[in-house]
Amino acid sequence: MAVREIATQLQEDRNKSNLKNADRLVDKIEELKNNASNLSTEPLENMKEVVSSWRDSIEYALSDSDYGGMATGDMAMCPWWYNPQVEFKLKEYLEEFEEVEVAVAAIKLQPFQELGGKMAQAMNTITPTVKDLHGLPDMLRDIADQANRNNARPLADTESMKISLKRDAEMNKSLRSLERCQTRLPELVTTTKSNYRKLSKFFNKAKGRIREVFTVPSPCCWMSGYVMDQPHVAVIELNRHTEKAMNSLDEFHQFADLLEGLQQTLINLDFTKISAPVTLFSSLASERLACLDKFVDAVRPVKVQAFFASTELKSKFLLLPGKKPFLS
Repeated sequence: MAVREIATQLQEDRNKSNLKNADRLVDKIEELKNNASNLSTEPLENMKEVVSSWRDSIEYALSDSDYGGMATGDMAMCPWWYNPQVEFKLKEYLEEFEEVEVAVAAIKLQPFQELGGKMAQAMNTITPTVKDLHGLPDMLRDIADQANRNNARPLADTESMKISLKRDAEMNKSLRSLERCQTRLPELVTTTKSNYRKLSKFFNKAKGRIREVFTVPSPCCWMSGYVMDQPHVAVIELNRHTEKAMNSLDEFHQFADLLEGLQQTLINLDFTKISAPVTLFSSLASERLACLDKFVDAVRPVKVQAFFASTELKSKFLLLPGKKPFLS
């Protein structure tokens, strides 16, 4: 049947133009857009709160060492020996922690949320254009299948199909708008990923480092187990803060996924991988629909009765009132 044949030709055109690849790219950009637009600020706010609490706990431990309170358990018998050595390691750890404070303060969600808004505006044109064109062969095939199943007239809105073929100019304008978003992305994503890695690295190692800081030094290191069974309050607090930090990092996975996706997909994206397939397919599809119109024009309503005298033609041509004949 004619509609099915045109659908098959359009499917070949779709493959030839690489429109499927453009469609997949659009899906990836849509996912990035959604992640950027729906970023939650809560995990970052929780992380900032944890970082603030960390400093309070470390500073409390350092101040307590001046009064001999850092030594607990069996070490409480010799704070004059234990405290200075732990205080030295704690100050070193505080220096490491200061990098975390700088990193968390440098992470800003606003640029990514603004990016999500710009992407949403651009994709409002890009996505329907690519999706409509990509679905055109399947739509025609469905029309032909439905008509055959019901032995009825196929309802094909060729005019709206032609409109979808003319959207590429508007789509290219949106692609240029999206391309302008790439300018700031390399530095923004690279810096933010670096700061995020600092947070992740620090807190993933935190429990071990806390234990290391408060471990009893040599030659009494064998007493560390006893001391950690009755730890200083700062140890308890720091371990609790670490748990909260890890929970915040888990909740922050959407942000981590966004950073990785932007780096892998959008930063170096060649937008001709979308525009070129759309332009090529639109050109080929226009020729297919033009041929269909010419073929149908040969069967004007005044000639329909003669054409319908043939049983074979009845199965190929169906007329809607006030419309051109449609092919099944």
